[in-house]
Amino acid sequence: MLMHALHRYALPLSLAVAIPTIGCSGAAASQPTASTQPATAVHASVAPGAHGIVKLVAEALADVPLDAAQRTQVESLAANAEARHAESLAARKDLMLALAAQVDAGRVDRAALEPKISDLAAANAKAQPADRAAFEQLHALLTPDQRAAFVNALEARLAERRGEPRARHPLQQWAADLQLSDSQKAEIKTALRERFQGMAHHPSRDDAGPMGAGHRGAKVLAAFKQEHFVMDEVAPAREASQFVPRMTDHILALAETAVPVLTPAQRALAAQKIRQRAESLDELGSHWQ
Repeated sequence: MLMHALHRYALPLSLAVAIPTIGCSGAAASQPTASTQPATAVHASVAPGAHGIVKLVAEALADVPLDAAQRTQVESLAANAEARHAESLAARKDLMLALAAQVDAGRVDRAALEPKISDLAAANAKAQPADRAAFEQLHALLTPDQRAAFVNALEARLAERRGEPRARHPLQQWAADLQLSDSQKAEIKTALRERFQGMAHHPSRDDAGPMGAGHRGAKVLAAFKQEHFVMDEVAPAREASQFVPRMTDHILALAETAVPVLTPAQRALAAQKIRQRAESLDELGSHWQ
């Protein structure tokens, strides 16, 4: 459960918040003058050096025929996003490495992780306004046909990620990774059920969890296809100081429940996998929705 949660969330903003990360250039994006694709538009790689969610968006844009002027602006936007998110990526890595050390030691210490969670929330909050403005800027840059093509390409890539083998039930995935015994699986499952039972809002169903965030992200993409698109209207900004701790609280609750059940060897393997994820944060960390 812990490994799947870390793999699934990778401690990022949800898709509904993270998707507006193309970047914000100094010049205003040009407005499209026609609803058809530009005559000189071509399909080509966009920002091949991008990482994380910026990489995912850039890959979707590669399926959209862009003219030379549009491509130049999109690549500038992506470069700005890369620079803007460096602080957030570093904070995520720092938090994951600290959690890995605690898992290896067999004890999750929330108090010791609080400063790192605060750093991550602060980094996300710092980037959020420009991210949201940039997604509106991208909308203005594209023609109606290009917007639809971009959304369709992005949704297809997200669907591909959801269909990957790792998307199976989290307990099954973790049991396979760490070779849990039947008794360990039963103990963890019972403990998790008791822990989350009676909660007014299950972490996976609230606005910061995968189900709530998935709905929010779907609304953003549907609205992006329309002629009128304002982020504040379709998905009002949320306080990173609130939703980042809520998301990490879910992951830490899973860790606190599962770690005491693991053998030293299993803890070491879990910690190793978390460290591997921390070192590969330049790749998109699973399902950001």
